[in-house]
Amino acid sequence: MSDLRTLKRRIGQRIIVGFDGPKVPPEVLRLDEEWGLGGFILFKRNLPTFEQVLELTEHLWTMGQGVPPFIGVDQEGGLVHRLPKPFSTFPDMAHLGQVGSVSLAYEVGAVLGRELTAAGFNLNFAPILDINTNPQNPVIGRRAISSSPQQVSSLGRAVIRGLHDNAIVACGKHFPGHGDTRQDSHHEMAYSEADMERLRAVELVPFHAAFHRPPNLDLVMTAHVKYTAIDPKHPATLSRTMLQDLLRLDLGYKGLVVSDDLEMKAITEHYSMEEVALLGLEAGIDLFLVCHSVDQQVALLEALLREAETGSYPKHLWERSYQRVRDVKARHFRVVRSIDRGHAREVVGNREHQRISRRLKDGK
Repeated sequence: MSDLRTLKRRIGQRIIVGFDGPKVPPEVLRLDEEWGLGGFILFKRNLPTFEQVLELTEHLWTMGQGVPPFIGVDQEGGLVHRLPKPFSTFPDMAHLGQVGSVSLAYEVGAVLGRELTAAGFNLNFAPILDINTNPQNPVIGRRAISSSPQQVSSLGRAVIRGLHDNAIVACGKHFPGHGDTRQDSHHEMAYSEADMERLRAVELVPFHAAFHRPPNLDLVMTAHVKYTAIDPKHPATLSRTMLQDLLRLDLGYKGLVVSDDLEMKAITEHYSMEEVALLGLEAGIDLFLVCHSVDQQVALLEALLREAETGSYPKHLWERSYQRVRDVKARHFRVVRSIDRGHAREVVGNREHQRISRRLKDGK
């Protein structure tokens, strides 16, 4: 990490960005040229048509300044469904819990994986591993597979296997659990009164299983939830207690930690990007997710650069996170020079995939 250019490229690998519109804006192209961005998250605003999806992902594969980027999307099912027709649509994941079939859960993950891979993606920010324990929860609810930790564990792992077997990196979310809150962290800080005993008995069960049973989960997303009985000062995303002591040391997680969107109000109403950079590094975030504003993305990158240059954060920890990012990409990413349009048309929304979607909708 000697010269500035190399340092910036290593820091750039630590951020996943979003942007507006169906094409990469010039300011994001410039940001990538300078920093070598680690990845991109796409939303409905980026994906109006099938053909445009392929054009955009094909372009994104050329970015990253020599290191293929994560190209991710939230493709959970139900309301959290970003891709246009003819991509297969699934109902919310509570249907999986109602059916209770591990084989169907695997098939759902496999369909999602096949279609995403054919369309040029390599990452799905799914499945939800939260437990649906609070009927007043405004943001999780039926996005969760079940109110049973054991059922979320077995069916969630099956979805992960289906994605993994079809060349998609799965991301379990939201660690250590967002199911037992009454707030939506998109709009305000979320809180939970659960203590460590409760977490071990309920919320952590699916995460622990996904970490230690193959295929081991490569990516976990944090929750912007403040567990007042465990760390009354910071939400899990910025909590060393949650991410280092619990996730890394206690649960033995070896993969990547990605923050939830750092432009959600649970974060922006309480922290500057300067504070997010310092606290996030100390907590153990590997990948910082900033989904909207280039100004905020630049602010975070520059704050991380200042931390690297001051030497206040240990160099071996910088290297460890950077290497985790490179290792996951090396294990999972293939070389993509162009998207096979014909293959994508054959795979996306085909008859067999529609049959599996109907099975889930019909509860069979």
